[in-house]
Amino acid sequence: MKILYAQTEILSGKPAQNFARCAEIVAKAKAQSADLLIFPELVISGKLLGDILDEDDFISDCEYYNAKLAALSDQKLSIVFGTIAFYETVFGKSFILPTGRRAKLNVACIAQNGRTNYRIKTSLSYDECRHFAAPVQYAGVTTEPIEIHNINFAINLGNEILKLRHEVSPAAEIIVNISSTPFYNGKKDEIYQRIETKACVYAMPLIYCGGIGVANTGKNVYVLDGISAVYDQQGNVIRQSPAFEEDLVAINYENGQIKGEETENQPITEPQTEMAQLHAALIYGIRKFLSQCGLQHVVIGASGGVDSTLAAALYAEAIGPKNLLLVNMPTKFNSQTTIQIAENLAKNIGCWYTSVPIGESVELSKRQIDGLKPKNAAGEEIELKLSSFNIENVQARDRGSRVLAAIASAWNGVFTNNGNKTECTVGYATLYGDVSGFFGAIGDLWKHQVYDLCRYINEKSDHGEIVPQKVLEIVPSAELSDNQNVDQDKGDPIIYPYHDRLFAAWRERNTPLALHTALKLYSEGKLAAELNGNKPSPLTEEFIKEKFPTAKDFCDDLENWYKKYKGLSVAKRIQAPPILRVTHNPYGSEYREPAVGAYFTKAYLDLKAEVAG
Repeated sequence: MKILYAQTEILSGKPAQNFARCAEIVAKAKAQSADLLIFPELVISGKLLGDILDEDDFISDCEYYNAKLAALSDQKLSIVFGTIAFYETVFGKSFILPTGRRAKLNVACIAQNGRTNYRIKTSLSYDECRHFAAPVQYAGVTTEPIEIHNINFAINLGNEILKLRHEVSPAAEIIVNISSTPFYNGKKDEIYQRIETKACVYAMPLIYCGGIGVANTGKNVYVLDGISAVYDQQGNVIRQSPAFEEDLVAINYENGQIKGEETENQPITEPQTEMAQLHAALIYGIRKFLSQCGLQHVVIGASGGVDSTLAAALYAEAIGPKNLLLVNMPTKFNSQTTIQIAENLAKNIGCWYTSVPIGESVELSKRQIDGLKPKNAAGEEIELKLSSFNIENVQARDRGSRVLAAIASAWNGVFTNNGNKTECTVGYATLYGDVSGFFGAIGDLWKHQVYDLCRYINEKSDHGEIVPQKVLEIVPSAELSDNQNVDQDKGDPIIYPYHDRLFAAWRERNTPLALHTALKLYSEGKLAAELNGNKPSPLTEEFIKEKFPTAKDFCDDLENWYKKYKGLSVAKRIQAPPILRVTHNPYGSEYREPAVGAYFTKAYLDLKAEVAG
């Protein structure tokens, strides 16, 4: 039996275009005399459609193209593809969900000689339960194998079989898992390990077919990486497809054995580093999302800091330097060091560059606002005073809302948001200033990942240094006052080796690190080990003790940042632009956080009273 799987690009919400692409691949499969063609999950409808799934005319369109694709099967070629269908299409009766919505199903459609059968995704996420039914009682259409050309296939959707959701029937001979799951850091290694384990446990071949593309929830942008693979019954890799690339792979199954055809498609056996995978996801996501939005020109506020430097390097690679304009916007607080970094960066990349000093406009705002005396109807007046902190915010807003917005408009483009996840956690950004921008490509990266990616970009470059080395050596700084002079080694209040990992322990874990647990670990000298997890890190117990000699110092710092995390920063995150999601736990649409402020538990307050007085 000749089997082809198609790791193909899926356009969210575009069933007509997706069908057209599938039809082209079917023609190729027939030309190769294939017996079975496998497509990814939701290949007709696309992924992460939100409440578009409430639009019955859209689902009807999906069903129209489902039927057209199924009709392309014949006596020789059978087709397995993922799509959306009404509940009544599969079961012959209607069903209303507890949400009041008409139920749909995430299905694998098995088309044989123009006739269709279904397998249903039953392992649904919280959001999927809003629209999809999970009829686990119908075992015959969820877990039982289906015969295709006298061979029994166990067909699962969305990594169900990898999650041990169902047992495979002993009557099955081959496992097929179709998927369109978003990339997250470390996903490839995790998925491949699970595939290998499943193939060994059931002693049968396993075909994993994933889709590629970009999807979004309006707030978060997701990249689908594909990473399709075939394993034999001993768990040995037969074929692997590269991430983020379309791939049509042929394999043969005969007498219980599966093997790849001797073609140009060879197994990808060399593992990629974490940085290589992350870099590939960011480049693909930026390129595809801009294309999806019909955008070409991008403006970046290049401060000479590491965040804007990384953003510039990524965008230049994703969309080309001719479509990128860097703008440096200095005041008296900006050092020649960072100004020179910005200039050198533009030269290294080969993009457009300009400088727009903002000192004059900041002074104008100060003259107009400082000392202003508004009055009410009773004739009472108040006097407004701009503090040095207020002037810092004025600078940030002047750069974003005035200069970058105007330049982007003049160039028929958009300007970026360069904030990282560490800053986003505690709101270390100015509303309507550096919180602004159309898209946060690095918004799901912790600060240490920003540095690691900069180093990786230089290491892989064939054209010399891209990221100026100096930006990796200076202290991170917003340069908004004399207290943030990088030449005097003065910078941001965030102590990145420590706070970076502390904030990650609040956000990255399914069960966040409790404050009383953090305080207990600090008291026992075990906090650094906990925050590092088993990963190499510059953070040590000695470093923490040096920064916070007493329990009171530690508690003061802990509470300061926790209040920010749960306070105004929530409002900032709500108003922030979409981010490119590369972790399990991003901010945005996946993190349902109310703006209710910080709460300190009794367990924390009791322990604080005991160890900090």
